[in-house]
Amino acid sequence: MPPSKSNPDGKLRIAVIGGGRRCLAALEMLESRALQNLNAEIVGVADLNPQADGITRARERGIFTTTDCSELFGVHQLDLVIELTDDCDLLDDLAASKPESVGVIGKAASRLFHDMISLYQQLEVRKDEVSMASSFSHALINATSEAVMALDGDYRIRRINKAALAQAGLTELEAQGKYCFQVSHQAISPCDSPASPCPMKITLSTGKSAHAIHEHVQQDGSSHYCDVSTYPLFNRRNEVVQVLEVSRDTTAEMAQRIEGRLKAVKADLARIVQEDKLIALGKLVASVAHEINNPITGILNFVKFIIKGLGEGRQSPADLNQYQGYLSICAQEADRCSSIVRNLLSFARQQVQVSRVVDLNELLKAIIMLTGHRMKLSNVDLTVDTPSAEMEAWGDPSQLQQVFTNLIFNAIEAMPGGGKLRIAGGVDAQRQRLWLDFTDSGEGICADNLPRIFEPFFTTKDKGAGVGLGLSMVYGIVRDHGGQVEVKSAPGEGATFRVVLPHASVHQAREGAMAP
Repeated sequence: MPPSKSNPDGKLRIAVIGGGRRCLAALEMLESRALQNLNAEIVGVADLNPQADGITRARERGIFTTTDCSELFGVHQLDLVIELTDDCDLLDDLAASKPESVGVIGKAASRLFHDMISLYQQLEVRKDEVSMASSFSHALINATSEAVMALDGDYRIRRINKAALAQAGLTELEAQGKYCFQVSHQAISPCDSPASPCPMKITLSTGKSAHAIHEHVQQDGSSHYCDVSTYPLFNRRNEVVQVLEVSRDTTAEMAQRIEGRLKAVKADLARIVQEDKLIALGKLVASVAHEINNPITGILNFVKFIIKGLGEGRQSPADLNQYQGYLSICAQEADRCSSIVRNLLSFARQQVQVSRVVDLNELLKAIIMLTGHRMKLSNVDLTVDTPSAEMEAWGDPSQLQQVFTNLIFNAIEAMPGGGKLRIAGGVDAQRQRLWLDFTDSGEGICADNLPRIFEPFFTTKDKGAGVGLGLSMVYGIVRDHGGQVEVKSAPGEGATFRVVLPHASVHQAREGAMAP
């Protein structure tokens, strides 16, 4: 028999016919207080299948259950019977046999109740999906090692993960509600400038992801570089309501890349310098081969003459004096050949830069010895006018030799029909700097080319005559020595290249001041 209880709290007492999934949904809906304004309770459930989901749940909850629908009318103070089976004949029988105080929901009202239960079921599913998506996104944001922030359209932080908090040096409570530019840049306005555009601003205006490299400043004033990407978050009307900002600290990575690139550039530069030196060396060898051939021919002839004289027995004091003069000439010529070869080897050798006091007069003598024959063949008349003393610079002799050799060859090539080359020098009154001028009587340089004359790979020569690295090397080496290169020229008036270098005494005085 059904229970007989009073209903002192005024609840609507409902009996349900059909103990399947709809009945289960109705029980769950009332238990979860999803319908808070409906003061109701289910007091009975009837179904031909006593193992159906809804009737099983009702039995577990202590609710009256039966397989006979008519027994529901015996429930004390029953207010309403809801039929969930969509059986029209059963509805008609219930309407005919029910007590007057008990209402029975008809077909249309039953369908409305069915829809309400179905809507509730869909709502519960959506709630589960939203909860799962929220949990998943929260777990995903915190699982990544990259800094992640969810930002409102006004740049305020709505969610921030642990990596971003650690990067900013803040707690979650300190970061919540702050503007992103306050946390990332310690700024009072959005970080948008032509040099550093704000990717969030781009995402808000375009609805597309954006990217930028930003310098983020921490609270202690230290800074680091971050790779920042922003992604739009849309509402159901396809409006951007929030922006997800993901930033990765690339300071160490950038430092490694820059260091690696710098090493590669230095290696390439050293290779190019050596290649340029070998090009100049090839020109020198072609010229010096003839220069060496003359003294060797003289030595060979003198030696043959002496051997012949000794073989014929010509050993009188006069003959011996003559032989001694010949041998002295041979020794001088051999020394000259040795000096030329030594200078060639020194010029060709790839050496680590070692700075020391360099006598530019002595350096010029060695270079002129190597280039002299080339100038004779090119009909170039050379004059040198430099002070005999005080021409001491601080630098690497091998690199300075390359500078002067390039300038001499540049002057020779500027005078294809021959001309005059004047090398002049001097020292300023305070012995702070010294200078050397290389002036040719060549074709000159037009005004359009003059600003580009020291650019790498810029050349006015015919194709195959050079790659345009000589003057660029001159500029780079002199700059590395703390000096400067200037050029004055006009078409038809030749050109003057002035090399200015610090005097050796400047470096020596600086070293003396630093000594303990």
